[in-house]
Amino acid sequence: MSDGVKRSYRSPLREQAAAQTRLLVREAGHRMFLRDGFAATSIKAIAAEAGVSERTVYTHYRTKVELFQDALNVAVAGDEEPVAMRDRPEFDEVLRTPSARDLISELVRRNGVVLERAGGLILAGIESSGADADMRRISDEGERAMRANCLALAEALVATGEVRDGFGVEQVADVLVTMCSPHVHGLLGWSPARYREWLADALRGTLLRA
Repeated sequence: MSDGVKRSYRSPLREQAAAQTRLLVREAGHRMFLRDGFAATSIKAIAAEAGVSERTVYTHYRTKVELFQDALNVAVAGDEEPVAMRDRPEFDEVLRTPSARDLISELVRRNGVVLERAGGLILAGIESSGADADMRRISDEGERAMRANCLALAEALVATGEVRDGFGVEQVADVLVTMCSPHVHGLLGWSPARYREWLADALRGTLLRA
């Protein structure tokens, strides 16, 4: 007996295939944005890289900017969950670290992981921000989020009582924003282990009492 109401049909296999295709497109875009830059990368080129049609790309992403934003979000977070870094339990774990030295070690480790995944893409977005209003917005949002995260970390560091005299929360945040930036990470080009060791030593030497 029909009740006159159309029921939506969901196919797990179809949804899984769509998710896999979206992943292929996103990863292809990520590779090409890194290799060629945002401006020089076209939807057509991304489709060819992913092995799908342009129409398929547009099924998942309305614009190239939307694709870049998704690739960046996933690279920064490490997953597809729409949760900001500041709102994740692991960030609070860092803030609760009682020792300043251990807190720096943990923030350096986690920052290194993020930059290994997303540092190049962040820089690609910044490079394109001067000529594209949407990319400018994405870069500005990223900078504001970075500043907010570093302010929270700075407050936790100052609260340990181990920070040098003359360094307030704002000054500590300035140091973190600068030294943990993708620019420094990219310019050094060191191995992950060497970068993390240097950054931890540099932050301790700059911010903490001897």
